[in-house]
Amino acid sequence: MKIKYLCALLLAALIYSCDDSTTGIGDGLMPGGDRIPANTGSYEFSTNSLLADSVYARTSTAYLGRYTDEQFGEFSADFIVQFTCPDNFEFDKDMTEVTGVTLTLQYSKFFGDSLNAMRLAVDTLDKIIPEKDLSTFYTSVNPKDYYNESAKSIAVKAYSATGPSVASDTTVVNASTSTKTRYITQDIKLPTKFGEYIFNKYKENKDYFKNPEAFIKNVLKGFYIRCTHGDGSILYINGMTLNMNVKCLVENSAGVRDSVVNKFGSFAATKEVIQANHFQNSEKLKELVADPNYTYIKSPAGIFTEATFPIETIYEEHKNDTLNGVNVTFTRYNDKNNSKYKMDIPNNLLMVRKKDMFSFFEQNKITDSQTSFYASYSGNNTYTFSNIAPLITYCIEERKKGIAEKGKDKWEAENPDWNKVVLIPVKVDKSTTTNEVTGISNSLGMESAKLKGGTNPDNKLKMQIFYTTF
Repeated sequence: MKIKYLCALLLAALIYSCDDSTTGIGDGLMPGGDRIPANTGSYEFSTNSLLADSVYARTSTAYLGRYTDEQFGEFSADFIVQFTCPDNFEFDKDMTEVTGVTLTLQYSKFFGDSLNAMRLAVDTLDKIIPEKDLSTFYTSVNPKDYYNESAKSIAVKAYSATGPSVASDTTVVNASTSTKTRYITQDIKLPTKFGEYIFNKYKENKDYFKNPEAFIKNVLKGFYIRCTHGDGSILYINGMTLNMNVKCLVENSAGVRDSVVNKFGSFAATKEVIQANHFQNSEKLKELVADPNYTYIKSPAGIFTEATFPIETIYEEHKNDTLNGVNVTFTRYNDKNNSKYKMDIPNNLLMVRKKDMFSFFEQNKITDSQTSFYASYSGNNTYTFSNIAPLITYCIEERKKGIAEKGKDKWEAENPDWNKVVLIPVKVDKSTTTNEVTGISNSLGMESAKLKGGTNPDNKLKMQIFYTTF
């Protein structure tokens, strides 16, 4: 028996003893014994799909297009965007006239059919986008609040992700890493009179161009760019520039000012100004959320998976033990969707307490391995969270403190989600030198997964716990 206990203890120690998050969950240790048996156990928990509706998306990538999926229905993406100008911007002193204006969209990725016929429209904003309002950066932002629907669009363009409508399509090879990046640009011709309007504003008051704030307030509040026709592709736009072509009168070799040259000025959409994405999903998502036999992950701004952990039961049965580890695995079903263009599998899932699912992104947090964790997709169709014991302990201590202060019924009524977590598809940024996580944001790419679980009582999942008894 001593050998048996020793082996079990060594196994637990090998797995968890080097983990700083190993914690006790009870009120004290069992006294009077000289044996420390290591044990394992499992507990069932339930999951359900959760309609995301809207996500926080403060990003420099804009999404444009429409795509209808066999399983998830129609998804559309459009955006509002501001443009900046360099501090104390000046037009060439020899400028005589504006000869053309072009809005350039650049992207390296897209989803869907590369040749599907699409059409976009460009409208000017008549209200300033409020930067300090967090709702601006949620994908439920309403562009109708910032432009005049009844006004005529200043430009329309028929396009496809690749093909004849593209202004340029080049591939650049990184000399140090040999990685290839494709750059595709679409040029949208705007009215020349729009460029004349900008130049007239410059002549009216050069202070309008002294910094980005002045430019946005007095010259150009921004654009609303949307897909008006077509279905089949979503562009992931990572660069936008407003280019003005102008004529300038300069001196010739004889010193006579009679030579004409063509020049241009540019205003870019950068990280310093606002790009706000607006997404709309099909009502079909509600049917999937109600499916009792599975749960779903769908991005962007589609469906999350919610899990309710049996934390109170674990505490009652192990209040005198030390919790060494808790493992949870979520299994993905193979995709049987017959859509021609299948969505990507989410690379990373964030597990975060339901009460923190919005503030986590608004406050630009990264996982702390206590109330938030992330797991990467493995080749065997699983996402494994290898030790969430600190989360279980944190929730137990929070509940004990709350009940002591307010009483059980009142505290639980005020905190109905205390034992719930949400799985959210995310983009994880890491340092190229240390591989440490530097940022986590909502995934805005076209991704989906169907997971084992659901509200059907026969579909409950299991978590495995490791604990020691003193």
